[in-house]
Amino acid sequence: MRLIAALVIGVSLLVAGRVGAVHFDEFGGVVPKNTKTAACEFKAAVQVGKAIKGFTNCHIKRALGKLADDTAEDTCEKGVADKYNKKVRGAGCPDCIGSTTGETLEFIVDSQAGKVYCAGATALGADDDGAKVPPDKPTAKCETGVAKKVITLSNAYISCHVAAAKSAMKRKITADEDTDTTCETTARSSFQATKTSGCSCINLADIATSVDLQFGQIGGVERIFCASPSGAFVGGVLD
Repeated sequence: MRLIAALVIGVSLLVAGRVGAVHFDEFGGVVPKNTKTAACEFKAAVQVGKAIKGFTNCHIKRALGKLADDTAEDTCEKGVADKYNKKVRGAGCPDCIGSTTGETLEFIVDSQAGKVYCAGATALGADDDGAKVPPDKPTAKCETGVAKKVITLSNAYISCHVAAAKSAMKRKITADEDTDTTCETTARSSFQATKTSGCSCINLADIATSVDLQFGQIGGVERIFCASPSGAFVGGVLD
């Protein structure tokens, strides 16, 4: 509950009108103000992708019985979060990047787990939003296959945001744009072609929408591309 409360406060403060900022996508990603900021934000975006993969792999190991219980899964996830927190901080990086912690990303990934591991009766983990340990090997194989595709989709979305930020910076845009929609649509279409014949409870379209919204609105990526030209923020609340 403390983590959820912290996220709500963080969204209220950081999903904000960046003073003097120009945005490159639908969720308010700020065009990097200079090459130093860009280098730091692009590096942080890479680490977001790696953390998503790491947290999802913890779920996969638990689903396949390679992690014995919820405690073992939590230990796995803590290792991923700690590694992210260490990697993403750097001298000269904008302070706002620190609002996206490994624990923030863990919460986001955990909140999607129940959409993938949806069959069975045994809880995958206490924090995994209704996710369940697959009831048999065929179901486990199918759901794990989808989980791996979610990693691919998440990283594709991140790549779309990075490409849009680089393009906007190169072109020196002066008005808000939404230039990553085509890229995201391509990634979404590829994901929705995933085979789910062995795990019929999965809704690929719902998962794709969840990934897009959660990494945008909650802020997995937009709290990385966050530095306004003035370095200031105006408080706002997500609608």
